[in-house]
Amino acid sequence: MSKPVVLVTEQEFVKAKDVFQQADDFDIRSAPTEEISLAGEITKHKCRAVILGVHKYTGSLYKALTQVNSAEPAIIARFGVGHDGIDKQRIKQNNILLTNTPGVLEQSVAEHALWLMGALARKIYSSCANMLRGEFAPTMGSELYGKTLGIMGFGPIGRRTGQIASFGFEMNVLAVDIIAEDKLETHYGMDLAGMKQNFGITAYTTDVNSVLQKADIISIHLPANEYTRHFVNADRLRLMKNNALLINTSRGVIVDENALYDALKEKKIAGAGLDVFEKEPYQPVDPDKDLRTFDSVVLTPHIGSSTLESCRRMAQKCLQNIRDFIAGDYEKLDQVNNL
Repeated sequence: MSKPVVLVTEQEFVKAKDVFQQADDFDIRSAPTEEISLAGEITKHKCRAVILGVHKYTGSLYKALTQVNSAEPAIIARFGVGHDGIDKQRIKQNNILLTNTPGVLEQSVAEHALWLMGALARKIYSSCANMLRGEFAPTMGSELYGKTLGIMGFGPIGRRTGQIASFGFEMNVLAVDIIAEDKLETHYGMDLAGMKQNFGITAYTTDVNSVLQKADIISIHLPANEYTRHFVNADRLRLMKNNALLINTSRGVIVDENALYDALKEKKIAGAGLDVFEKEPYQPVDPDKDLRTFDSVVLTPHIGSSTLESCRRMAQKCLQNIRDFIAGDYEKLDQVNNL
């Protein structure tokens, strides 16, 4: 009996090539990321399972999976946690199950958020640029120790970021989320006292504005959805301290980049560290408001989860989801939607 073909988009295949090549229960092949070409490969190989990255898919992918599999469901396994590139209406209409990989990238993304904070606090970017130009010009930075960190979104990545900041740097961590305090135990399995003990937070609130006003650094860990688009807008940026830093390792659409540009230019905030952008690869939303023109900004190309360790874990999780799917063990899956 031939092995099931699993297609993995090119960039994701390269990130965990050894894991994919060692999976002897599948015929795993690297496939184009671009949707029409990917759809052609699905049709060619009569593929029931694909592993995808963050690219946005709008049409032919779903049609190809449905045509190949007829009445049987197909599976899209996201190589990562976010799934805003997948059209939820289309997967529902086309009998496609969507999974992701929770629990495997929290450490990598949390560490990256802290690296961005440190790079800004110690002015690493401008100092390095000066050195590369042959200028030995020491600059004054600041410590993370004792600073107040506001965590926007207290899911797994936000909680891990808070732990590292609190227990590692002795920062004062304020957590904000939509879960009311009296619902914490139901949602997280622990009350506020337990949250403080386990995650090192000083306070928890649903009041976004109060945290924006108090924090020296804001770190965003929100999902991208209709409610969080431009969640950090001009009004919220105006609430921040003028010496505050903004960190975003979640999704680009959560920050209004034009408003951020204005806030930086007018020195309403001191700096920003961004790993995600409204347009990826990065292009300014407004050509006249290019964030690359500031030496108070550190930009990285969506690499928060791109560590050797995290990518291996994501690949293993994707493959296990596909194995359970083929076996019909849907209750074991990391499902984003239910068929």
